[in-house]
Amino acid sequence: MRGLLLALVGGYAALGAADEHELAHVRRASSLPQGFNRLLFGEDFSAYDAGSQPSRTKWKYDLGTSYPGGPAQWGTGEVQTYTSSTANIVITPQRTLQITPVKSSSGKWTSARIESTAAYDFACRAGGRLRVQASVKLGNNAPARQLGIWPAVWMLGSAFRGNYWSWPGIGELDVLESINGAATAWQTIHCGPNSPGGPCNEYTGVGSNTGFTRGAWHTIALDIDRTNAGGSWRGEKVVWRVDGRVVFTVDGNRVNDQAAWTAVTRSSKFLLLNVAVGGSFPDNVANPQPGVKTPTSATVGGAGSAMEVQYVAVFGG
Repeated sequence: MRGLLLALVGGYAALGAADEHELAHVRRASSLPQGFNRLLFGEDFSAYDAGSQPSRTKWKYDLGTSYPGGPAQWGTGEVQTYTSSTANIVITPQRTLQITPVKSSSGKWTSARIESTAAYDFACRAGGRLRVQASVKLGNNAPARQLGIWPAVWMLGSAFRGNYWSWPGIGELDVLESINGAATAWQTIHCGPNSPGGPCNEYTGVGSNTGFTRGAWHTIALDIDRTNAGGSWRGEKVVWRVDGRVVFTVDGNRVNDQAAWTAVTRSSKFLLLNVAVGGSFPDNVANPQPGVKTPTSATVGGAGSAMEVQYVAVFGG
């Protein structure tokens, strides 16, 4: 992969068959944005065959209702069981990744969640920048039919692996979350102790939201920017963009805790893509039926409640 990245940024050199296959998986994700000179991770789902699934080399499939020995219901109160079934995660005929929540005839929910493997962990270098970028489309079922549906593109600190009670101290950055079929995208960081309040205002986190048209493709991005003069952590910032427009910025001064900020911006990370069903976020935010637990009997799964991803990439600069 290291040789491949040199080819991507320095012109295509002679590649073997295995390299050509790998190159196909990052071609669309490899166009370097202005200010960035390295591709740290790239996955272009159009390179896969329709009906197949993302590579187990790049992606770990989370299964069941918790990590081994970790908090029940993934720590959020989600009700679905994650599977690796093509009913829940598959490459579509349009060569996009589709993660689909499904409700069985007995009312049980399944869905999918994948995370990038440790070989592809990434971090923002001192004095540099890092961008996570993806092309995403969210299902456009009516909100009343998506109560509890919770798609997300996000990151966790690598220290979370095998240490499943360490949230939020290991740092979480949410590139995009959306809930309950709302035409809204949320951007959030989580950090500090696992108790109410703290530097990241847990359990809510430090965040914002912006309008987000469903049923249409959007380019979402999160930058960690450590290029501030003098190198003080207080001047570093995290910047979110939707379709190139800055929608939210957080700097070290706002968090006002060096250890917490270090976990958010300086530690290594891994990516997660998933669609959850139910949980504290959709129960308590943007719920048109306050006090009603999600999902409801009217909530449906299928393509209209799914998340599609064309590509996801991580760039360094």
